Amino acid sequence: MQFEFSGNSLDKISADAIVVFVFQDEKEKSPKPHPLSSFKNVNKTMSGALSKAVEVAKFSGKRGEIFSYFPQDKFLSKWVIAVGLGKKSEFVADDLRRAVGAFAGKMKKKIASVALSLPSEDETSLSVSLAAQLVGEGMLLGSYDFNKYRTKEEEGERKLSTIIISDSTSDKAKEGIEKAKIYAEATILARDLVNEQSAVATPTFLADLAQNIAKKDPRIACKVFGRREAEKLGMEAFLGIARAADTEPKFIHLEYAPDKKNRKEKLAIVGKGITFDSGGINVKTGDHMQNMKMDMSGAAIVLAVFSVISKIKPDFPVIGVIAATPNLISGKSLVPGDVVKAMNGKTIEILDTDAEGRVTMADSLSYAVEKGATKILDFATLTGACMVALGNDITGLFSNNQSLAKEVKKAAFEAGEKVWELPLEKEYKEMNKSDIADIANIPNSRYGGALTAALFLQEFVDNKPWVHLDIAGPAFISKPNDIGPKGGTGHGVRTILNLLS
Repeated sequence: MQFEFSGNSLDKISADAIVVFVFQDEKEKSPKPHPLSSFKNVNKTMSGALSKAVEVAKFSGKRGEIFSYFPQDKFLSKWVIAVGLGKKSEFVADDLRRAVGAFAGKMKKKIASVALSLPSEDETSLSVSLAAQLVGEGMLLGSYDFNKYRTKEEEGERKLSTIIISDSTSDKAKEGIEKAKIYAEATILARDLVNEQSAVATPTFLADLAQNIAKKDPRIACKVFGRREAEKLGMEAFLGIARAADTEPKFIHLEYAPDKKNRKEKLAIVGKGITFDSGGINVKTGDHMQNMKMDMSGAAIVLAVFSVISKIKPDFPVIGVIAATPNLISGKSLVPGDVVKAMNGKTIEILDTDAEGRVTMADSLSYAVEKGATKILDFATLTGACMVALGNDITGLFSNNQSLAKEVKKAAFEAGEKVWELPLEKEYKEMNKSDIADIANIPNSRYGGALTAALFLQEFVDNKPWVHLDIAGPAFISKPNDIGPKGGTGHGVRTILNLLS
């Protein structure tokens, strides 16, 4: 997608469509929207025709709602499209991102170009650079499609490819668009990885991608360990899950070194990398297995972040850790009652082979500690229990450090990625006890599953400041939302990029 900047007003720009913004009326029963300056200016040029048409159509201006009008003259564009931002009293920055994303999703195959004016700071309390970033992210993410395996396009299908920002040639607007491109590029990479078939996105594929990212950037180093190297490192937990598959497991270590280190901290980003989850011997039912290529969404976040990290330029080292393997079924599979030892020496009794992600991450987290991480974030599609608690759109956040948790929550809010903190209830640790090992991989109760899974992971962070994000719900969606189609979302990428910024 190409972004252009023009000093001309909207009526003087040649594009397939013009976009103008409106707020929703605060009174629930009143359908009449409150126009922003872009709407007012276009309406004035049209001698009031647009406001009359909106009133007749009972367009209310709800967030993401669009109204199309075809001006007969005075415009170089064929369409004028009003886009709702929701109620001004409830407006937050993410509403602009999502409203534009909803527009892009609806119109991405109907128009090739669009012109718009950024909402002003007086109208939205958003700076020019932030407004531009939100518009850019909305356009790029909302128009996303994973169509690699389609053999032909629909007849007459177009592609939204050019966005013209009117009345804004300022450097701040350009800065915002450049930042949007970086954030969207990384998010789209994560989406592509999650949407890819597991026969392609194998552990070797992920390892090769990590090495290619490092080859292109002198600030990034990459090490990849196969089965033998992992054995030497004592990663019995990871290798226990991996042993059922013919696919070679890959343990991936990425490390970013800043040009000038201004802080002593070293942040580790750990991503669950189960490239397909059959459940192992405790096999999943068919319905629960259909989308299990998405079980490496945490790994996709790590790779996506490192693909753009040098453009963000954090002033402290960052390491990325991925233990990549499918969880399959064979005569070599772990079975309930088996015991494996993690890299930090703790033994794990396997009571359910479908609770495999936390077992592989025991080694990933232990490795991050050994490599000197002073702070650890992990992303994992870990538990269905978190989805029961928080639904499909909200990530469960667990932390042993309120300062770090606060930073992550702020970064997530600014990214428009919903998180909710859940407790690390100490008394629930008893549920993870094993009769024969240090810890069991499932609790002795069916309740509080997201909490007990987080408490399991906590055993391997050595009291380092740590945040665990259970992204089981928002990592992969079954129906489109405002900023993307069904499938992988890349949820979590923009949170980390905000944190690194």
